[in-house]
Amino acid sequence: MRQTPASATDRVDPRPLRSPRPVETAEPGGAKALSFDDLNRVYEGFNDAYLDDPARFEFLNVKQVCDNHNGLRLELDSSEARGYWELFRANRDLLVCIIDGRYLGSYQQAVLPRQDLITLRFMLSSGLEISFDDAAKVQIPQASVSVMHTRKDHGFNICIDKNSHLCSVTVHLKPRFLRRHFDLARDRLPPRLADVIYGDNQADNFCSFPLSPGIMHTVLDLIHMPYSGVRRRLFTEAKVAELICRFFQETEDNHRAQHQEANPRLSLESKLFAAQKILIESYATPPTVAELARRVGLNRSTLCASFKRHFGSSVFEFVQDYRMNKARELLHDGKLAISQVAETVGYQHPTNFTAAFKKHFGHLPKVLRTPS
Repeated sequence: MRQTPASATDRVDPRPLRSPRPVETAEPGGAKALSFDDLNRVYEGFNDAYLDDPARFEFLNVKQVCDNHNGLRLELDSSEARGYWELFRANRDLLVCIIDGRYLGSYQQAVLPRQDLITLRFMLSSGLEISFDDAAKVQIPQASVSVMHTRKDHGFNICIDKNSHLCSVTVHLKPRFLRRHFDLARDRLPPRLADVIYGDNQADNFCSFPLSPGIMHTVLDLIHMPYSGVRRRLFTEAKVAELICRFFQETEDNHRAQHQEANPRLSLESKLFAAQKILIESYATPPTVAELARRVGLNRSTLCASFKRHFGSSVFEFVQDYRMNKARELLHDGKLAISQVAETVGYQHPTNFTAAFKKHFGHLPKVLRTPS
């Protein structure tokens, strides 16, 4: 089908907010006080709530990241939270928020977009809930990709549970930019996701999907990236684009597979996702293949063959990949000893964990530990 040229109002504007000018990245001890100019440059159009409640945004420990003025790192170091939020405004149509924080007390932040936005949340661990003005609430599952379409001037609150570890990459995009820049088409998407992306049903503006091992790898790469300056900016831009491409490609492939089979395949599809969910929730002590097959209502051979065909890995490979990525996350976090990480992800003997970790990543777990 021949495409109609985009009108002037349909064209996206991928230019940076302002021409990047080199700056020195602040050292850990060189944090500066947050100004409204800093926050407005990054948040403009995406969240104007701070204008109504400036005290909530009076961060004491803020520094510049990347090689231009469109990236900020907000260090959390208080009795309520430890960790960081890193904000990066890639262009006028895209805002990235990378979070790795432990919340000792409950926390709430208002968000007020001044334009229609689509938000992709790639969650590793979560204690996050979204609440709306009409009292509706949405719980964001861990190990998930959630998609939300927010209308202009329709505010909401981000609510983080007490004693929770929030580890995620969130990408806010203008709808037209997402659809055109990433070549989305309604007929290639599952109906529920298409409704959210294209905003057909304002009362149903949210959906979520399980986090695949490939997407988890990319999220961890962003959370633990070792770069600074121009390399940090380029790495962030590249990995965020990879996340978005991976998610929509995987979702489109799964949707297309459903329509290439007879109707019984639709039932099989739901059972495979149910099996994946069970494996994610019980990765440390996963059920046997026989037990998993019984729980989702499939025979063993059908589960094994269909799981491999659908997700690209065997049941064992999926669990092992998820388990090793979880171990990698915990090692980077630095709160647990290596033996405790091994026990957390299901290994009774640290030596077995060390061998499995080295086989998976090519290096020992202690390589990821930093001196305390």
